[in-house]
Amino acid sequence: MKKTNIMTVVACIVALATSLTTRAEDPPRQTATHYGLPELGSAADRTLSPQQEAEYGRMVLNQIRDYDLLITDPVVQDYIYHLGYRLAAHSDKPRQSFHFNVINEPSINAFAVPGGYIFVHSGLFLMSETESELAGVLSHEIAHVTQRHSSRTLADMTKVSVPILLGMVGALIASKGNGNASQAIIASGLGLQQQLAINFTRDHEHEADRLGINTLAKSDLDPYGMASFFGKMLRKYRVTDEKYQLPEYLRTHPLSVTRVSEAKNRAEKIRVQTIQESPLYDFAKERLRVLTARKPTEGLSYYQQLPPAGTPAQQYGYAFALLQNNQPEQALAILEKIPVQAETRLLVESLKAEALGHVNPDKAFRKFSALAEEHSQHPIVLVPWIKALMRTGKPVDARRARQLARELTSAHPDNPDYFAVLAVANENAGRSIEATEAKAHERHLSGHNYQAVLMLRNLLAENLDYYQRARITSRIHQYEQLITERERQRELAKSRRPNG
Repeated sequence: MKKTNIMTVVACIVALATSLTTRAEDPPRQTATHYGLPELGSAADRTLSPQQEAEYGRMVLNQIRDYDLLITDPVVQDYIYHLGYRLAAHSDKPRQSFHFNVINEPSINAFAVPGGYIFVHSGLFLMSETESELAGVLSHEIAHVTQRHSSRTLADMTKVSVPILLGMVGALIASKGNGNASQAIIASGLGLQQQLAINFTRDHEHEADRLGINTLAKSDLDPYGMASFFGKMLRKYRVTDEKYQLPEYLRTHPLSVTRVSEAKNRAEKIRVQTIQESPLYDFAKERLRVLTARKPTEGLSYYQQLPPAGTPAQQYGYAFALLQNNQPEQALAILEKIPVQAETRLLVESLKAEALGHVNPDKAFRKFSALAEEHSQHPIVLVPWIKALMRTGKPVDARRARQLARELTSAHPDNPDYFAVLAVANENAGRSIEATEAKAHERHLSGHNYQAVLMLRNLLAENLDYYQRARITSRIHQYEQLITERERQRELAKSRRPNG
C-alpha cells in the first residue's frame, strides 16, 4: 500500500505534464490538501507560479527517494547530471534550474515535472544505443520544462481532478509494466478521455521535438538522436490491436510516423560539424545494468553470456557485476586489461580501488587517496572509499571514514544521500549524537522536517555539552519553521496507527 501511495503522487505530476483531462461526469473533486499536495488553485489562476512548480518538483523527488526508487549511485548520478546540464546550457533558457535523475524502473519512460525536475527510467536508459539517443529524450523533456507545458496545460484545461489523475497514472506506474494490470486500470471507469488528452498534447510534443533537436545540435550531439530513438520505439511497439498496452513513454508521448518523419526532416536541415559523444555513456549504461538487475547473479549471467572480447564498457560492467557477487579478485583481473581513455580512467581506477579494498585494504586506501587528490574529492572516489574504510572495523579507519564523509557533505551540502553516509560513519566512529544530527539533516533535506525535529528533540534528553545543545536547539528552530500542517497531520496519523 505504501508504494502505491508514492506512485500516485508521482503520477499526478506525470499526468499534469502530459495533459490528461477528466469528463464532466467524474466523481466530485476532492481538494489537493486532502491528498497532501500543494493547492493548484483555480483555473482563473492560469498557471502555476514558479514557487508552486518548485514545490511540486521537490515533493516528487523526495517521495521517489523515500521509496528507494532513485538511483543514488555516484557514477550514474554524475553522468546524468553532466549530460543534462550540457544540454540545458544550450537550451532556449540556459539559466533555468534543472535536476536530472534516473529512476530504478524497467519500464520505458521519461518525464519532466514542474520546477525543472527530469526523471529517466532505467529501462529507457538501457534501451538507448547511443548518447545522442538518450540526449534526444532529455532534450525533449528539457523543452517541456523551458516552455512550462505543465502550467500551460493547467491553464487550458477546463477541469482538473487531481485525485483521479493520481489514481490513474499512479496505478499504471505501480503496475510495473504488467500489461493485464494496465488494461484493467485503464478500463476501471476513472473517466479519463485519453484520446482528447493525446490531441491536446500534440502541439506541445511537436514544440518539444523542435526545440530539443536544436538543443542536440548546439550541444555537438547528433540531431538525429531523437528521431532515431522515437523511430526505434515506433518500430518495436507497432501494434494493431487496440487492447495492447504500449510502453509508458508511448502513452504519455504519443508518436506517429508523421512525427518521426518530421523529426528526421528537421534534423537534416541542421548541420553539426563534429558530433562529440562521451565514452562515459557506455560505462554508465553498463553500471546501471548491473545496479538494476533483480538480483546480483542476474547481472553476472548477462555478461557471462556475451562474447569474451567485449567492449571496454562491457568489461567494466562485467567487473562491476563480479564485485557485486563478492568476486573481487576476478574483477581486478578484468579491470587490469581494460583500455582506458582520459574520460573513463576515473571510473575504472576507482572500481579497481574498490575491488582492492576486499583484497588488500592498505593498498586500496593509498590508491583512493591518490585519486581523491587528483580529482578534488570526487564522490565517485569518496563514497566507495568511505564504505571500504567502514568495512574494516578498525577504529582508525572509522575515524578516517568520518572525516571523509564530513568532506563529502561539505562539498555537497544539498545531497541527503551523503548525509545518510555521514550518519553511518559517525555511528561507526562512536559519535552517536552526531550520527543522529546527520540523520536529522538528511530527513530535513528529504522534506521530512517533522521527523527531523522529533529526532533532535530526543537528543536534548542526552548529556550534551553547551555547544551541542546550542547547535541542536538552533536546528530545531530552523526545521520547525518548515513543517507544514499537512506534514504534521500525516505524521500524527501515522503515530496513531497500531503498527505506527
